[in-house]
Amino acid sequence: MRELNRIREALATAAQRGEWAMLVTVLGVDGSVYRGAGARMVVHQNSESVGAVSGGCLEADIIARAPDVVAAGRAELATYDTRASDDVVLGLGLGCQGVIDLLLEPLSGEALTKSVAFYERLAAHREPVELLTATTTDVAPLGTRLVRQLDGAVLEGDATLAGKKVVSEIVKPAAQLVICGGGADAIPLAALAHNMGWHVTVVDHRASFASRTRFTSASAVVQANAADDATNLTSQLTLDGNTVAVVMAHSATHDRAYLHVMLDAGARYIGVLGPRRRTIELLGDRFTGEMPPNVHSPIGLDIGAETPDEIALAIVSEIAAVSARRSGGMLKDRHGPIHDRAR
Repeated sequence: MRELNRIREALATAAQRGEWAMLVTVLGVDGSVYRGAGARMVVHQNSESVGAVSGGCLEADIIARAPDVVAAGRAELATYDTRASDDVVLGLGLGCQGVIDLLLEPLSGEALTKSVAFYERLAAHREPVELLTATTTDVAPLGTRLVRQLDGAVLEGDATLAGKKVVSEIVKPAAQLVICGGGADAIPLAALAHNMGWHVTVVDHRASFASRTRFTSASAVVQANAADDATNLTSQLTLDGNTVAVVMAHSATHDRAYLHVMLDAGARYIGVLGPRRRTIELLGDRFTGEMPPNVHSPIGLDIGAETPDEIALAIVSEIAAVSARRSGGMLKDRHGPIHDRAR
């Protein structure tokens, strides 16, 4: 989601300058490639770019093509086949072995303004949505889009695209991370999660810990004593099935309260710092011989983490893996494509 926001900001910058921009979107991939479908970049009028659609081997050629695409005034499809030898394909020394299909869209004036607004709305969804994009003029003008819920309900766009030859992309919202506890080890976790583009809220019952100066990268910092009254927390935050939480107050009383609040809210991921035995004690009657499926304890991937920064990396990595429904293992042991294929 951070990338989507960067793309929106890049388009907004072009609009503010009164310049044109070219939006590049990966529609599909086949074989081994660095980026998957849905990757985007923006080429500015001055040839600067934001984002990437490959590991750096295609971007120079795409930037060089931008003025001609803008001059033509219509969207184009471009295919790069990186399975050929380096000398054959553009002489760019391509490092991948696959095919990448791109949509190149020239944007200026009103079209650019509408695109900025579209991506702002897309990034604001709290639930995953499906984005359909027309890839042939037999269906609709190239780049025509439809946004709908995963159950098929139309949210905006050209409803006639449904069921036709289009590219489907699932756009997932930014993780809504609530860090329960504002200790020193929460600081690198909040910073790393922010760098991932997540919406980060830090909660602590102590005013000196629930401080903006302490957590400069957090989207919100909340002082609430859930141990005294759970509504101190629930009245200030939106907690639901989209919430991911890390319980790390280093206090049995407060960690127990945070854990039970998140369980009551149906948070999809609840990681608890500390040994499994301690988490079982915090669960109390809620432990029935098995850990609730949304509770992860001990928290984090097994990367040998020792320092607060390493622990933050292990935690963020596990949340990312769980959110992507991946095991978090090494890619060299994975069978099948690295990137999920569009439906």
